[in-house]
Amino acid sequence: MPISYIYNRMIREEIKNLIKPVTLKIFTSSKNLQESVKMMDVMDIYQKSSNDMLKIEEYKLETNSDLVKKYEIQQAPTILMTNAKDQVIIRYLAIPTAAKIQPFVQSLMVLTGTPNYYENIIRENLNKINPTVIKVLISDYCAYCSSVISICSLFALASEGKMETVIIDIMAYPEISEQYNVTTVPTLIINEDKKLIGDITADELLNELINKTL
Repeated sequence: MPISYIYNRMIREEIKNLIKPVTLKIFTSSKNLQESVKMMDVMDIYQKSSNDMLKIEEYKLETNSDLVKKYEIQQAPTILMTNAKDQVIIRYLAIPTAAKIQPFVQSLMVLTGTPNYYENIIRENLNKINPTVIKVLISDYCAYCSSVISICSLFALASEGKMETVIIDIMAYPEISEQYNVTTVPTLIINEDKKLIGDITADELLNELINKTL
């Protein structure tokens, strides 16, 4: 199904702000062909609207076992945002449309040097934060998902590789939703042992990360 006109326009308006090149790795699979095709169709819009700033490397899950192992790919389609050391910082198990468009492009811009609003506070507290994976379970039509995705992504981008954020669309991956018994979005799963539900603020998330270490 073609992406709606409004989402197409939103993508074009957001991605044109990208002024430095960035490369994304995208893993697709014939076992989830419909979602993989949809992902690449949407990413084609991003790429064509980016004035050649966005580069995409597509890898088939079935024929790239070494990379699948290296980047710990468990589902496809998956988008990877990596830092200069090739560490995965943000993982999208979600097609970046609807509530995901703005935080997705925001993360790309921070990757290429745009100031990160949370950089100073994360750097000041980095020694108090354990290595952390935050899974953010969301859906397209969620009032608070965009801001929560943004906070978690910017935290990870500021963490010098100490944190990873995973964005998961519960409609695309219902088995993950069932695994964590998700009934409300957004839901955050921190290192598999803590669940936060609803409109989480940056202060609340930071306190949770610090308190797990203290």
